Amino acid sequence: MRIPKPEKSETGKREREWKRERFKLKKIYWDKGITICEVKLDGCMPNFGLSFAHLHKRFWYYDKPGLLGDFNQTLLACAYCHPRIERDKKLTAKIFKRLRP
Repeated sequence: MRIPKPEKSETGKREREWKRERFKLKKIYWDKGITICEVKLDGCMPNFGLSFAHLHKRFWYYDKPGLLGDFNQTLLACAYCHPRIERDKKLTAKIFKRLRP
């Protein structure tokens, strides 16, 4: 008996928006010369698994899609620092205040 392959699902609207915004952010960060982790917590791995950390949780941006890719709403964070600021709202606010006054 042959088992049919599952159909490929199309990328959702929010994923397409994020891909578009992420492309813009990469260019902005490159132009500003930011290519390593900005957060720099103890134990930071400056260029390991870099990704964009947002000031707010992703669902906050659902009705404000233009802000998802705003430089002042994001930081470049390594795989060590990103989850630490993700879980601590006060630490996130403190770091954003220091880096994006």
